[in-house]
Amino acid sequence: MSAILKKLFSKRKSGISDGLQGDKHLLRVLDSVLEGCEYVIGTGDGAASILANLGARHPRLECLACEPNSEKCFAIQNSAANLKNVYVHNRSPGKFLQVIKADKPYLFSRDILFLLSAAGGGAERRMLGEIEFVTGHFPAAFMLVHGFKVPDRDDFSFEVQRGRTCSFENIKKSLGATEFSLFYPAYPIRASMRRSVTGWGLFAFGRNVGHEFPGDVSAFLTKAG
Repeated sequence: MSAILKKLFSKRKSGISDGLQGDKHLLRVLDSVLEGCEYVIGTGDGAASILANLGARHPRLECLACEPNSEKCFAIQNSAANLKNVYVHNRSPGKFLQVIKADKPYLFSRDILFLLSAAGGGAERRMLGEIEFVTGHFPAAFMLVHGFKVPDRDDFSFEVQRGRTCSFENIKKSLGATEFSLFYPAYPIRASMRRSVTGWGLFAFGRNVGHEFPGDVSAFLTKAG
């Protein structure tokens, strides 16, 4: 078994998604969101591995992700071969979303979680275009941006795209006029894990703007604004 596959299987046995770096609070938030969703769509480096984990935890959900690196894609497809609800496409995010638009337009009216990892993709990636795709086609989606800068929290790491921090200020124009709520993590990070846990922002659009989380989950969240 390759080193990549060993790592993926190890992560799945522990119940923590590859890319979440032991962030059990975020996993609980995602579990709560997915109770009301039918589909999960993921783009960006590490998104396919996270979706494979979520697909194992929620077998009723259909999980669709892309991985442009052929070797990584093959490894993830093999590790998730027994999961009939997980589909990983060997495509760039842009081409993957065009496939969604052409082949699965019915998804636009469904309750979905769009998981956007800000990491990876190289110079050709257009992450802001992925956000515009979500806000332009999914009127009631949840969107998790993984690698997002958490305001006033230096203990969470974040991504930088083309010299610009992945933050609300730098993506807000791509949200357009869509009504949304934005949630950030409100839980502490252990000193031993500082800067190793990735920051995130969870957007709720349309009819999900007023979404209420159960008490044990809401304690992990702070609402922007």
